[in-house]
Amino acid sequence: MAALQKLAGAYLVLLSITVAAFFIINPFLVASLNIPGIWQVLDVLMLIGLAIALVFNYARKNAEGGRDPGEPVTRRYLEVNTAFFLTAGVAILFLHNWFSLLALGAEQSLGGGDAPLNHQAWVIWAVVDTLLPLTLGVTGCRLWQASSES
Repeated sequence: MAALQKLAGAYLVLLSITVAAFFIINPFLVASLNIPGIWQVLDVLMLIGLAIALVFNYARKNAEGGRDPGEPVTRRYLEVNTAFFLTAGVAILFLHNWFSLLALGAEQSLGGGDAPLNHQAWVIWAVVDTLLPLTLGVTGCRLWQASSES
């Protein structure tokens, strides 16, 4: 189990670095690379990463349990709940935009070709491509750390 956790942690960290780096350098590569094709591959990898992160963060949240009303909030309680709900929020935003992209195609969803630019879709992708690397990176580090402790 520890080896699987370490592998999942490494995947999440590498994916977070890749998404963050590509999101930053993306504007410089528009003329030379097939940017939509690269994002299509990254989208599938991000979906897998979000699924891994949701399962792990839910398991941590479930293991932490609830909080007694009279007791103060502990650091661990705050960490596991923040990680889970942030991951769930990023997953919802990602799936919304990704399904729109799949259903409508890049031409309609993102404003390619003669279609007008869909600023809402671009803003949501910017939020996803900013928060996803942070969320998956932290979760990957936690997975790696958990595998070393067990």
